[in-house]
Amino acid sequence: MELSFVITICVIVSAIVLLATETLGVDLVALGVMVLWIILGVLEPEESFRGFSNSATLTVMAMFILSSALIRNGVIKLLAPLTTRLFNKSYSGAVLGMSSGVGLLSAFINNTPVVATFIPIVSKAAKKLNLYPNKFLIPLSYGAILGGTCTLIGTSTNLLVAGIANDNGFNEIGLFTMTPIGIVFLVTGLVYLMVFGKRLLPKESQVKPLQDVDQIKTFLTEIQIQELPDQKKGISIEELFEEKDLSFEVQELKRGDESFRNPEMSTKLEAGDAMLIKGELDKVKKVVADQHVSIVKSITDKYFPEEETKVVEVIIMPGTQLVDRKLRNISFLKNYHSHLLAIRHRGQRKFTDMENIRLKVGDILLLQTSKKGYELLQKAESNPNAPFLSIRESDLNIPDRKNLFISAGVLGLVILTATLNILPIVASAWAGVFILGAFRIISMTDAYRSIDWQVIFLLAGSLSFGTAMEKSGLNDWLVTHLTAFTESQISPFLIIALVYFLTMVFTEIMSNNAAAALMAPLAMAIAEALVFSPLPLLVAVMMAGSASFMTPIGYQTNTMVYSAGNYEFKDFFKIGAPLGIIFWIIASLLIPVFYSF
Repeated sequence: MELSFVITICVIVSAIVLLATETLGVDLVALGVMVLWIILGVLEPEESFRGFSNSATLTVMAMFILSSALIRNGVIKLLAPLTTRLFNKSYSGAVLGMSSGVGLLSAFINNTPVVATFIPIVSKAAKKLNLYPNKFLIPLSYGAILGGTCTLIGTSTNLLVAGIANDNGFNEIGLFTMTPIGIVFLVTGLVYLMVFGKRLLPKESQVKPLQDVDQIKTFLTEIQIQELPDQKKGISIEELFEEKDLSFEVQELKRGDESFRNPEMSTKLEAGDAMLIKGELDKVKKVVADQHVSIVKSITDKYFPEEETKVVEVIIMPGTQLVDRKLRNISFLKNYHSHLLAIRHRGQRKFTDMENIRLKVGDILLLQTSKKGYELLQKAESNPNAPFLSIRESDLNIPDRKNLFISAGVLGLVILTATLNILPIVASAWAGVFILGAFRIISMTDAYRSIDWQVIFLLAGSLSFGTAMEKSGLNDWLVTHLTAFTESQISPFLIIALVYFLTMVFTEIMSNNAAAALMAPLAMAIAEALVFSPLPLLVAVMMAGSASFMTPIGYQTNTMVYSAGNYEFKDFFKIGAPLGIIFWIIASLLIPVFYSF
């Protein structure tokens, strides 16, 4: 057994552990792996970094830009009303309309921003059925995933597998090669969600809201003194709180046109006085139980408009400067006049000691902000490259309808030229980017910002896995043992079942792209050893790598809804495990039928 063989196993296992535990960012893990191959002598530099020039990586970059052009020019605005129209009917109708609409979009554009944009829309629409949003957000993510499985450009996993196949001399994977099995998955998934979604998803009573007033310790609240009775005239701030056995930090007192910062507790109160106090909200409620004290609720009526007295929730978006940064190192809280009250991070609520938390895509921040800060948050949210979105229905304005139609037309041409084999998909996609840039539909600066570089680094790093496995002999060793396992009865169904199962397991514990990069070269080697066409096995890798349902970390859209829906890890397994098994059986039976060996 050669040293490179052992090194390759150790590096891959270490990468799987780091990706599964999220100890480091996926892009950093990918970069570290590419450097390690060179340092340890497994690969040459041009071999290790070849993934950056792979057609799959380049196509994904172009599709990020094309998707961004459509989204920033209002494609969601056009489709959102159609998607949520069935929310007025029933739960099943709502799931059907939402998931099929999002699935259609996800078949052709990047599904992560689609899901992020739909989260507040779906959350508000859920109220029409008097249901909590968590009944819809996992189906929203699953619908996007299933739609992406239907075309080559629907998911980066499909493009990655096609790129690996092309590098190995197999170029028979077209834009709609996986569409037959993808449609079966989509229809099956929609029926499953419509029938079992409401039953398997958590009940509202099981959800732990982020705005838990019993846990939050740092609310800033405005209270106003009403007309005082004779026995309370001349009462001091200290006496007002002492009679209810409470203590607060009074940050400001406003009386008429005068303001007093950090007033003395012995200051006598008068009718009409307004105070800005800091403390637990349940204690504030005890104070205002007195009919002579009230909370100022409307932000337009605030006596302290520059103070942080409005609570909002925001979700962290992918590909922004906030991802993988510690909260203590982020200045946006100060820039947006906001104070952090709580965070939902990977399904866990945190109300204290939040400074060292490293933000991830889909994390929910509970902010207390001022009137000015609220306006700044809204302004930032309207930016196509916003680092966050508010968990509410936003005003989805179309900047220019003409730009939307041009963007859609360009994407249509990209699809048409690739389908008719006029140009390879990588060339047609980048030609589309050039047209959008030439017509000033999107600036090159915005194009660069629209690329999720974490995904690009992960793709490049994942591609180096396959090269290292092949060069070290690990691929041959695995093929020998896997084919020996099945040689007594070489059944196409058994081979598909084995490849699909292994890819599915790797996808759930690491990431879809890394799993596909490990399994695609192996699938091709198995097909060569058994004298099979590699297409059925490659389609199995695509479907298993894209269809991640059992955990919130296997696919980025699951991660997006993880915190937004107040889910726990077990919620994904409860509804996703049966669906994963159903798809495993369907793939094992139908892929050999649709794709000849």
